[in-house]
Amino acid sequence: MVFMPGCRILTLTSLITGCLIPHVAAQELPQFFSNPPTSFSAEDATFPNAIPLPECARLLLAHDRETAGPLEYENLPPEQLPRDWFTASEQPMKQGNETLLVVMGAKMMRGANVNPFWIFLRSGESCETVLKVGAHDIDALKTRTNGLPDIKIVAMTAVSVGESWYKFDGKTYQLARTLRQPIGAEVPKDLSGFEARISLVQRPEQDPESILAQARGWLWQQWWLEKPSYLKVKLHSKEGDETVTTYYIEKGSGQQMLVTIQIHSVLTDRGPHQGTRNTITRDELIFADDVERRWAIAGNSDRTQQVPENDEVAPDSYELFFHNPDGFQPYVL
Repeated sequence: MVFMPGCRILTLTSLITGCLIPHVAAQELPQFFSNPPTSFSAEDATFPNAIPLPECARLLLAHDRETAGPLEYENLPPEQLPRDWFTASEQPMKQGNETLLVVMGAKMMRGANVNPFWIFLRSGESCETVLKVGAHDIDALKTRTNGLPDIKIVAMTAVSVGESWYKFDGKTYQLARTLRQPIGAEVPKDLSGFEARISLVQRPEQDPESILAQARGWLWQQWWLEKPSYLKVKLHSKEGDETVTTYYIEKGSGQQMLVTIQIHSVLTDRGPHQGTRNTITRDELIFADDVERRWAIAGNSDRTQQVPENDEVAPDSYELFFHNPDGFQPYVL
């Protein structure tokens, strides 16, 4: 990384890696930006009312990992990074002389479904990078933390949608919450016809494997008997993470058995950064239309051999593979 006069870059936050968030409550406030827009989309070639890319931001972008490939392809040195490879929107802050600069990749920097976005805090001729993400949409919310608006980003594929929320910790934006689910998937609302098992909760002194084995045994039985059922499992890690997973087994419209898995995790941030370690909330929905038992005997790394469906075997000797119809990696219990 090269340091350029007048510009200071802070630790970047990516869409994929987890980061810390401050324990500061966001407050409902009037519209934070003095003028629109506050929403930006990868569908747009340029932002509405776009401004020329400021030099301090261009200098930082010239040495960003995202620009290295396009510069090499065009046989350009970093100092000749074209301004029109980006579109920028700047809004004054309510207080002070700082402005918030939102930049999106354009032309050579455009992606297919996901575009690179940067948010800079600009003061005079100096810029600080406070967030870098890949997204389809990015919104500056009406809530703010430590003086800057909370940020929501959306990333989509043909079959799933992911949302992430970021809060400003006083130096950079940090990940606060994520949500990922297949398009159209939802948790069953009416559970009156479902058979329920008492929730399985891991005690502090308890090995989680015994809880998982109980869950496997009961879920496989309900799946095999084609009984609409649900089960909630709460686990704790040594690091202090808590995960609550709820399994819903039901019959679809074509009488095919389906499983919806709802995962809610509160994780201790362990990313490579300085500062207080706080928590990240992760929510995920997983949809499966087939469940398979595979041998998972201790000491045997082979996880490909299927347990015959009619065989009665101990639930600590196999794993359950929940297969989704979109061909993604199965969820394993």
